[in-house]
Amino acid sequence: MRGAARRQGGFTLIEILVSIAILAVLAAVLTATLTGSLGLNREAQQQLGTTSQAQQLLEQVRGAWSTQDNYDRACAPIALPAGYSVRFQSLDARANVLGTGTAGAPTAIRTTTCATQSVVNAPGSSPAAPPRMRRLVVTSQTGRQDVTLTLDVLRPQ
Repeated sequence: MRGAARRQGGFTLIEILVSIAILAVLAAVLTATLTGSLGLNREAQQQLGTTSQAQQLLEQVRGAWSTQDNYDRACAPIALPAGYSVRFQSLDARANVLGTGTAGAPTAIRTTTCATQSVVNAPGSSPAAPPRMRRLVVTSQTGRQDVTLTLDVLRPQ
């Protein structure tokens, strides 16, 4: 009688050790899952920051090109952060790239004082005829989260 009463009163040492082992396995699995999701969140934040910066640069150039003078000179007085490049391609009225080979390759915009720069013409056009449209290409090479954004801009009237 005493043995049966004692057994109903608590847990054995083996039962406690088994429950601690199960709890340790569950904690290890949950910790690994949480660590992985935090890493993914950090990468997503980096991607968002890079994309945001590239979009901001694209908008700054588009804003600078709202004046015909800056557009014609392919110039935007902006500060480029390290790891970013802003290039453009001259386009025809149907948004086809003008020029072939290296003539159609993206050209870096000028980010200095625009008033001192000369007009940038389309390949094969007359000296006084800037293209009717340009494609802006903003690229970041800031690490694993590289981003490229493009935008077609019409020449202001």
